Amino acid sequence: MNHIAFYLKDIYFGKKTGKLTFSRTGIEKSFFFQDGGLLFAKTNVSEERLGEILLRTGKITPEVYAGISKYVRPDMLLGEALVQNRVLSQRGLYDGVLAQMYAVILGCFVFFDAKYAFDFQERYLDAEFQLRVSLPLLIEKGIRAMSFHPAIHSFFSGKTLIAKEGELLSSIDDKERALWQRLDGSSNIEYIMTWDASDPHWFWKSLFLLYTLGLAEFKDIPATVAIPMPPPVPEPPPSYAATPPPFSDEPLRSGEPEKASKPVETAPGEASKDIDESIYEAVELRKRMGSLDHYQLFGLSSSAGENDIKKAYFNMARKFHPDRFGRNLAPDLKKQIDDLFDRITKSYKALITPGAAAVPPEPDRAAEDADKDPGKSADTRFRQGKTLYSQARYEEAVQYLEEAVRMNDNKGDYFLLLALAQSKVHGFSKKAEKNFLRAIELEPWNPEAFVGLGILYKKEGLATRAKKQFERALEIEPGHQAAGQEMDSMGGGSEDKKGKSIFSSDIFGSKKKK
Repeated sequence: MNHIAFYLKDIYFGKKTGKLTFSRTGIEKSFFFQDGGLLFAKTNVSEERLGEILLRTGKITPEVYAGISKYVRPDMLLGEALVQNRVLSQRGLYDGVLAQMYAVILGCFVFFDAKYAFDFQERYLDAEFQLRVSLPLLIEKGIRAMSFHPAIHSFFSGKTLIAKEGELLSSIDDKERALWQRLDGSSNIEYIMTWDASDPHWFWKSLFLLYTLGLAEFKDIPATVAIPMPPPVPEPPPSYAATPPPFSDEPLRSGEPEKASKPVETAPGEASKDIDESIYEAVELRKRMGSLDHYQLFGLSSSAGENDIKKAYFNMARKFHPDRFGRNLAPDLKKQIDDLFDRITKSYKALITPGAAAVPPEPDRAAEDADKDPGKSADTRFRQGKTLYSQARYEEAVQYLEEAVRMNDNKGDYFLLLALAQSKVHGFSKKAEKNFLRAIELEPWNPEAFVGLGILYKKEGLATRAKKQFERALEIEPGHQAAGQEMDSMGGGSEDKKGKSIFSSDIFGSKKKK
């Protein structure tokens, strides 16, 4: 199995520096790491480029995006040029680059057959780099969001795992922790699965998550020995006729003539494995097809010629034709494959019809709905962020808490803890202020947000604003200790100071009564 999560795990725990390249069917990406942290990402996927991300996140206007070519310079990165021309703030660039890196690397998680290469390098930056992306968070987000793939089962089948203590235990939820506790090395994985076989896809994905987060290791394989992950053998391009070849239930072998009259012999289980993987790819592509234009669906650039279009179409048509999957397919899977093949056909016709490629495909609301994961828990993200905050790992806490507020933007305590974490990170003061104000908007009766905002203003040298926030906190809770102490330090005062400090360890936990 060749998967991005393996490489992220190796780079993170090995604190490696270098460039990781990803290649698959016309998609090329590069990731630059230093000391186990992600510095920068490059991609040839149009919707993952920085300009597109800045537009989607509202950092630049459609007018700026339409004329973005005038900011492109050979001696300067696009983001730097936009900042220099005052089209984009430094903070906006930071947020945009961060969002781009997430989009580029998370887009790799659906593939189990891409080609990777890691090139070790000297340090890219002499100083500590400010832009940080948590690789464990990327692993967690990517694995949780992707669908089950048969290659995961094959990778773990027949092996025995042992749970490991690790710094990333706070990244897993209660159900995953229960599975982690069962990995004592006394039973193979298939036996452990019999304890709770209600959701096998969740079981195998959770093992994959535990392994790539460094919370489990194989019993009979030394931890210092990397598990071999040979790259897939590339298939030579077949010759194509002017029209699509007849379809068969059997997958074509690499390099064989495309003749329907000559059946292909396969080893036992090989055909079913190929079918399973094709079903997985079809479902994943079906989810994404609503966001892809005609060229992107085939993995082509907009400059692709007619021969390239036909070649890509014949490959996909042969792979995803509904007849290939037989008649016993589950109805929901059959519908998804039928929808995908219909879209493949329509996009092909659009690309070979003059002028039709410029017309965007119709939006696919069903695919958008299918891509939503109601099982993602904002509360889980909040609890993970809270744990990291209590460990003074503020930058990592910010990333989890930003996820929490994105999933649920109506929880005052989410915004308050996010603002507190941001107030601890250099360069995040403006964001912290915004989130303190949002927490106040949602819970105007809570003095903690006023105190936190006051402390932030005081740190920034805005004494008048700070004092006003402390006064508001004391209006709500006259005996608030932190607000009273801050007022005393600024020449104000309060009579009763028996309240809790905003930075007490139990601010978001249960409060003990004296």
